[in-house]
Order: sequence, then structure tokens, then C-alpha cells
Amino acid sequence: MAFEGNNAAKKENTRKRRIDEIKKADFSKRKLGLFNKVTELSILCKAKTALIVRSSNNDLDACGYPNCDAVVQQFLTGKVITEDYDKKKKEEVVEIQRLEYETIVDKLMELKEEEKNLEAINDEAEKSGYGIPDWWNGSIDDMSLESLEEFKSSLQKLKLNLRLNLDAKKLM
Repeated sequence: MAFEGNNAAKKENTRKRRIDEIKKADFSKRKLGLFNKVTELSILCKAKTALIVRSSNNDLDACGYPNCDAVVQQFLTGKVITEDYDKKKKEEVVEIQRLEYETIVDKLMELKEEEKNLEAINDEAEKSGYGIPDWWNGSIDDMSLESLEEFKSSLQKLKLNLRLNLDAKKLM
């Protein structure tokens, strides 16, 4: 007895492929895909790669890793151009830190100038007799009970103000 199963098994593949007119794909999407693949390949294989693509309107686009120009120059001349990417990054970091340092030094100079001005104001106030006495440097042994309670409340207010300012700065 012959197996009379599915007729599809007996049929030959009679389907024919239709070749439609090849449509132009969006070049920018294909170019981006190619550039991504070149970069991925370079990173995964730790290789230097370059890709130069000419569009239909004769524009040249290039992509390379770590640098397209360096890779092409190495290919053409055979000389390894030591344009170290890490070195450039380090130089950028050093430049940023130098600028931050200069900013901090400028602020420090402003604070020193402000401190000098404040000392001059205090000196002038003391000479004229309008100076504010340093109440925090005074001895508490000579204070009355009422003065001590007032001093204590002033210190508690100061403590509260300091905590509030610290919390505000932490939130910033």
C-alpha cells in the first residue's frame, strides 16, 4: 500500500520568484547602517577601519575608527600615524581642570580681598568707637543669670540657623 498523505510532498516547488524592479533605498539610512557596522567591527576587532561612500550627487561621506583621516593616511603612506585618541582625551581633561583651577583661584582672590575690606571696616569701626565687641570672646564667669540665659538662647538660634543653611545647601 502506498502512502497517500499530503499532496504537497509530491508536488515540486512550482513557485517562481518574481523579480520586481529594484527600488532605490533611502541612501541616508543605508549609509548610517554601514557606518554603524564599520564602527562596531572596529571596536569588536580592535582594528582601525575607514569607509568612504560617494552618494548619487557625488558627495563624499567618511567614517572611520579611531580617526578616518589617520587610517587613510596609514593606508596610503604605510606609516603609522600615532595620533593617540587617549592622549587627546587626557589633554581635554587637563584643560578642563586648568580652567576650574583658574576659577577657584579667582574666587579665592576675591574672598581674600573681601576679607581685607572687612578687616579694614572693623578697624575703622574700632577706631571711631562704634566697633561691635566680640561677645563670643568674653568670659561667662562675669555674666549674670539673665545674661547667661540670653547668651544660651542666642547660641541656640545660631545653631538652628546654621542647620537650616546647611540643609538648604544640601538640597541645592
